[in-house]
Amino acid sequence: MAYNVNDIYNFMNFIVRKERGVFVTIPEFEDTLDNAQIEAVEDFFVLYGQSQIIHDAIRKLRVQKDFVSASNGNVTFESDYLHQLGGVYTVSGSSLNVVNFVNEQEFALAAKSQLRPVTVNSPIAKDLSNGFQIYPSSVYTGVYNYLKRPAKPVYGYTQVGRAITYNPATSTQLEFTDVYINNIISRALKFWGINMAEQDIQQFAQLQTQETK
Repeated sequence: MAYNVNDIYNFMNFIVRKERGVFVTIPEFEDTLDNAQIEAVEDFFVLYGQSQIIHDAIRKLRVQKDFVSASNGNVTFESDYLHQLGGVYTVSGSSLNVVNFVNEQEFALAAKSQLRPVTVNSPIAKDLSNGFQIYPSSVYTGVYNYLKRPAKPVYGYTQVGRAITYNPATSTQLEFTDVYINNIISRALKFWGINMAEQDIQQFAQLQTQETK
């Protein structure tokens, strides 16, 4: 079945021609496949932690990020950040300190709590639009885990006249293990009005193989 963007492009065009009698351009393909993978990631994230299958689905998208905050404790997320996974920890010598996140309504009470005094070794944090801020204000070294946005697929090619030659060196592949590619193809086809389950895609793959022999 399809593994690189060239295989996926040819296969999706095969299905669209059979079902709709039209041809999909490379830019249309790239945009649609990207939308489909983002949709898949969001659905996988909702179910994250519920099964090993979902855990494996986004394995390549999980990132552990070391950080050094600004002097006021601000930490800015990476440009490919989508969702936070797990907790945030600061490092003091050989100790890992759990950062306790609180919402706006809880912040004032948490900041002056007698039960859990806020110190650099027992910090709290609140979310910002592009990251988070740790209190008490200080420079912190630490780590957080996040789910990154998958890179947009790019079909690299050269063209002479009407002849298109695929170039893997300038292409960007999907960042999913092979078993999840059909799921993303199924989602992409729906953007073009073709509702096809993964088992149906397998059948089309067999048909394509027969026709190309």
